[in-house]
Amino acid sequence: MEIPIRTKKRLGLAGFSPNTEEADDSTMISLIRDNCDFLQQGIDLLERHGPESYVYADLQCFGSSIGSHMRHVLDHYNSLVDGIASGIVDYDDRERRTAVETKLAEGLALARETIDRLGCLDANLERKVEVIVSANTRGREAASHSTVGRELQFLASHTVHHYALIAIASRMQGIHPEDTFGIAPSTLKYLQIADC
Repeated sequence: MEIPIRTKKRLGLAGFSPNTEEADDSTMISLIRDNCDFLQQGIDLLERHGPESYVYADLQCFGSSIGSHMRHVLDHYNSLVDGIASGIVDYDDRERRTAVETKLAEGLALARETIDRLGCLDANLERKVEVIVSANTRGREAASHSTVGRELQFLASHTVHHYALIAIASRMQGIHPEDTFGIAPSTLKYLQIADC
C-alpha cells in the first residue's frame, strides 16, 4: 500500500517540546494542519458520493449513514473551536438530524468551513479547557480537565475511527476510498516501517 505524500509529511513531524515557545507554536500548527488534512480527506471522498449514497443507511453498517458520521465528526470539531473562548468544550451539546447529515452539499460546505475555522485558531496548545462528554446514560458527567492540544489529538483519533466506518459504508456502495482512509497514523507508520 502506497502512503500519500500528505501522510508521509505528517509522520515526520517533530514531537511536542514544552521547553520553547517556538516548539509549542510549531506543534500547534502541525496539529491544526493534521486535523485539516483529515477533514480534507473526508471532503475528497464525499466529492465522489452522490446525495443518495451520502444518506444511505445499511443495518450492516450499524444503521448509520455517511452523512451521520460526517455530521458527528464536524460537530466535535466545532464544539472545540466554539468552546475555546469560554474554556468549556461540550461535546454533548450537538444537534442531530441536521441538513449537514441529510444533504451532501451541506456536509461538504461545513467541512470546508470547519477547515477554515481550524486554520484561524489562535490558541496555545497548553490552554486549559474543561471538557464535557457523557460516559453513561445515567446523568450528566462532570467536566474533565484538558488542553487545546490534547483535544486536537483526540479529534484526530476520533475522526480516523469514524472514517473507518465511512470507508466501510462507502465500499458497500461501490465507492472505494484511498487505501489509507480511516487508518490511524500510528498504523500507517507501523506499516511503513514493517514495509508491508
